[in-house]
Amino acid sequence: MKELTGRQQSVLEYIARHAREKGYPPTIREIRDAFHLKSNRGVVDHLRALERKGFIRRAPGSSRAIELLRAADRAERKDSGRPGVVSYPVAGNVAAGRPEPPVEEADQRFLLDERLFGGGGDFLLEVKGDSMIEDHIAPGDLLVVRRTETCESGALVVALVDGEATVKRYLRSGGRVILRPANPKYEPIVFSGAEGHECSIIGTVVGVIRAYL
Repeated sequence: MKELTGRQQSVLEYIARHAREKGYPPTIREIRDAFHLKSNRGVVDHLRALERKGFIRRAPGSSRAIELLRAADRAERKDSGRPGVVSYPVAGNVAAGRPEPPVEEADQRFLLDERLFGGGGDFLLEVKGDSMIEDHIAPGDLLVVRRTETCESGALVVALVDGEATVKRYLRSGGRVILRPANPKYEPIVFSGAEGHECSIIGTVVGVIRAYL
């Protein structure tokens, strides 16, 4: 991934902040006014550079057609005072046992070297329960999760089961989906399409952080 200039980084952060706070990206004119540029040409040059370097995607025919890509999310989370450091939000708890309602944490973040986990994580979740102990995931561990709605069979996932969160091994067998624990005390959660239960993937686990006290 190509590095950004200081001004390109500032423009990218402004676009991400605008989209997060207002729910949609800024227009070229809004970017121009925010950076006190004399013409739209300067904005367009910055947007072309961001697109060329893989941080945004633009679609013609719309004044707000700027799509932030995954690289932009990682760039926004970099701690500007510490080169090579990424700020990961702790998004709450996840049950390693029976599914439990997700618990949100507020304003808790960890600063980690961006080289860890290939820079591919999006957020952290603290583990509750011991259903994944044989996959070396213990209570109190922090899971590094990459946000996705799809995965390969065999992936370690964070899933929502009827709106409640759990971490399990995701398996597909014929027409069934199985969320398999890694502890014989727990039964697999099986979906065949006939039970009326809903299962969706929040993300895949790309790393585990553990404190040894």
